[in-house]
Amino acid sequence: MVNIGAYDIVVHYKGRKLRIPNVDPDGYLYINLLYDVADKALSEMPGNANMIIHMRHEIPGTCEMRDVNDDKAVVEMFKMHQSGIVINLHVYEMEIIPTKPDRPLNHNNDQNNQENLGIVPYERVVVDLGNSDDEFEDSSSEESWKHVLDNDNEGDIDDDRVSVESSDLSDTNFSDFEENEDCEVVPDSESDQELDPMREVMRSKMWVYNPREEIEFEKGQLFTNVDSFRAALKDYVIQKGFPVVRLKNEKTRVTAICGIDGCKWRIHASPVADSITFMIKSYQPEHTCVMDKSNVEATSDWIAKKLVPLMRDHPNISSQGIEAEMITKYGIKPSYMQLFRAKKKAEQEIQGNFSDSYGKLPKYAALLRQYNPQSICKIHYDRPNLFVEPRFLRIFVSFRAQKTGFLEGCRPFIGFDGCHLKGPFGGVLLTAVALDGNDSIFPIAFAVAECENKETWSWFFHFFEEFFGPFNSHLTFMSDRQKGLNLAYEEIFPNASGRYCCRHICSNFKQQFPGMLLNSFLWKAAKSYDQISHNEAMSTIKDINIQAYKYLDKISKKAWCRYAFAKEIKCDHVTNNFTESFNSWVGDLRGKPILTLVEGLRRNSKKLLKHQGIVH
Repeated sequence: MVNIGAYDIVVHYKGRKLRIPNVDPDGYLYINLLYDVADKALSEMPGNANMIIHMRHEIPGTCEMRDVNDDKAVVEMFKMHQSGIVINLHVYEMEIIPTKPDRPLNHNNDQNNQENLGIVPYERVVVDLGNSDDEFEDSSSEESWKHVLDNDNEGDIDDDRVSVESSDLSDTNFSDFEENEDCEVVPDSESDQELDPMREVMRSKMWVYNPREEIEFEKGQLFTNVDSFRAALKDYVIQKGFPVVRLKNEKTRVTAICGIDGCKWRIHASPVADSITFMIKSYQPEHTCVMDKSNVEATSDWIAKKLVPLMRDHPNISSQGIEAEMITKYGIKPSYMQLFRAKKKAEQEIQGNFSDSYGKLPKYAALLRQYNPQSICKIHYDRPNLFVEPRFLRIFVSFRAQKTGFLEGCRPFIGFDGCHLKGPFGGVLLTAVALDGNDSIFPIAFAVAECENKETWSWFFHFFEEFFGPFNSHLTFMSDRQKGLNLAYEEIFPNASGRYCCRHICSNFKQQFPGMLLNSFLWKAAKSYDQISHNEAMSTIKDINIQAYKYLDKISKKAWCRYAFAKEIKCDHVTNNFTESFNSWVGDLRGKPILTLVEGLRRNSKKLLKHQGIVH
């Protein structure tokens, strides 16, 4: 009988049995098993915080056990237990792993021993290699340049999770400790004191990347995994400036020689007995060639990895600055396209992916409501039917402090405007900006929509009225006469009065009636504080060009003439420049991923509110 459902994993630990029920093998990875063991099983026992563990499962029908240390081992574990539903998993602390070696089910008699010198099957002595930044990191990612140590991707690499495990000692490089091969480590022994010197030796052999120092290799040097060694090799080749040929570039071995004929430089590395930790087995450091510092290994991925820390400190660095950094620090001169691609990749690593950021918005909205209660964050998706994946359409955001500040300390005068976003998916940023008692800008709401029309503005004003309303006082809205904006707020706020930005009126006016004289009298008519001065300016325009006079006379006086503004508003602005100032204040955020844009606006708004004394 073959089991096609869920499994029960029985965890054996220190004489106790703990059950993890209903484990679905489909898509179940090593990291899932590790979390389940830690959270559902070991969490019930005291004293297990930050414990380094090792896991083995029983092989059905035998007395043997097999290590579970990566995704492939987890898949094999489920395959072995297809005839049953219970899997017995034994958990050990890293320092008390049983010394009995694994016996693989399929013995390979055709092992290549040409390069793996000094590695023989013997009883395992396990040591703790300390903490590693590469723990549980996916080494098969196509974007491996993002990791701490990049990957050449020149060999076929199987998917596996990188974890810092125990390491076998090679008799070639650790002859001083041969007597430890006969030691049996048991839980009740005083093995901690016996293993301390060995652990220090292993730590001293482990290679650690230091950007301030040049890379130097030596025989017996250890690396956390194959990707770590490949990255170090690539940095070394670029640092020294010579071509390299990889004779073998596999998960189980990496062999490289100098690409210049006749040069004796050669390096070979392969894993030790834990199958993860890499060791340099043979190394010929001497070069008999002339190195010219030109190297094809300096790809855009490699440059991007080096640029990430630099661009975190200097986000606006130019391409010339990046080129100078590469020449000064690494002795290479990348092409223009290399610099362009590397800069884009580094920005993506720092700011996040444009498409992925849309999928993170729901979680961001939930966090915003949790930690900033009484704020509003509405996300609208386009989903014609249940068989279609929802597609992001719009988001509306406003914070409680903005609502409080507007209702209690601002004039009932609001400017609305939209500006285009510069990302690959386009879109429009819709904003609402008020003026405080000092005539300073006070942003109160913003939204990101697919375009600027009546539908999107109606959607904006719906949530605006829901969050800020109902309004008992008279409101005045300032706009640039955008398409659909006036129609939208007139439907939702029928009692609100509207103003038109005179700068945009003047821009349209000059297209039909050019001339500095007409332009100057238009501004005089708009800024007049009394009707007499306004009529005098309009009469002059009429005398100059009757058609220009008729054009302006069609526009409502209350929308652009200062003398006709409502007195209770206490605001004589005839332009929408304060809203344009907000668009300038947004700055480079318009070209960022949407999650970075929304969070950047939140941070900037908080700084502004703190400066104005509304939040602390």
